[in-house]
Amino acid sequence: MAVGPPRCLSLVALAALAAADCSNDAWTDDYSADRCYLSGPEAVVTCNKKGSECGMRMSSNFRVGRGVHSMTIKAAPGSGVASTFYMSNHGGVLDQINPRVELEFAVMGKSAGAQSTDIWTSMWTGVAVEHSKWITVPFDATAGFHTYSFDISDESLAWVVDGVTYRKEDLAAYPDVVTAMQSSAFQEFVSVWGQDSEKVRGGKLQGFSAALGSLDANSNQFPVHASFQRGRRLTAATAPEYLYP
Repeated sequence: MAVGPPRCLSLVALAALAAADCSNDAWTDDYSADRCYLSGPEAVVTCNKKGSECGMRMSSNFRVGRGVHSMTIKAAPGSGVASTFYMSNHGGVLDQINPRVELEFAVMGKSAGAQSTDIWTSMWTGVAVEHSKWITVPFDATAGFHTYSFDISDESLAWVVDGVTYRKEDLAAYPDVVTAMQSSAFQEFVSVWGQDSEKVRGGKLQGFSAALGSLDANSNQFPVHASFQRGRRLTAATAPEYLYP
C-alpha cells in the first residue's frame, strides 16, 4: 500500500496533499496535521527525521469502556521513532500530579527485526504509577499491517496482537482501571514521535528511552512513515463492530 505521494502527481495535487490532514467525524488531529494524509483506508503519518518534525497525534471523538478496542498499524522503521496506540481517561496528558488511567502499545522501529519485534506495553494508574512489560511478537512490525487490541472485561485487561494474547492483568488490584472501564471514560489515541540523541531520557524511562534509540542513528532514508487503519465504533454503547473510514 502507498506510504507517500506518487511521483507523477501534479504540483497542484502535491500541494493539496501536503495541506491535507487526517481528521474526520471520528478522529481529530491534535497537532502537526500537515504530517498526516489519507491513502484509502489508511492514515499515513510522516517522520521527517528531526525530533521536532517527527510525527503527530490523533485522538478519537468517542469514548469507550469494556470490550475489544483495536488499531491496525504498520509501524515506522528504524531507531528513534515510536508508533503508538493508547487509551486514556485524562486526555492523553503525561501528568505527574493528577491521577490517570492509561493503556498503551508502543512499537519501536529500532526493535523490529526480520523474525521478531519487541513491543513496550504499559498501564498507568494512580498518580504516574507505571506497570510496564515487554512483549515479543514473531514478525517485523514495520514490514506490514498487524492488529493491536486492548481486551477489557470486568475482571481483566489483555494486550492482544493479531488475536493472540501476549499480556493479561487481573483488574482486582486496579480499581481506577475498573472505574474508567465501567464509565466508558477511555479516549483512544494514535501517534508517531521521535527523539534525537540529545533528548534520550534517563530516570524511570531510561529502559524505554534506550530501547527507542535516537533518530540520529536511524539508517533509513527519510522521511519514514507509519500507517494506521483507524477503527470507528458504530454505536459506543452497543455495537462491537468497527468501520474503517
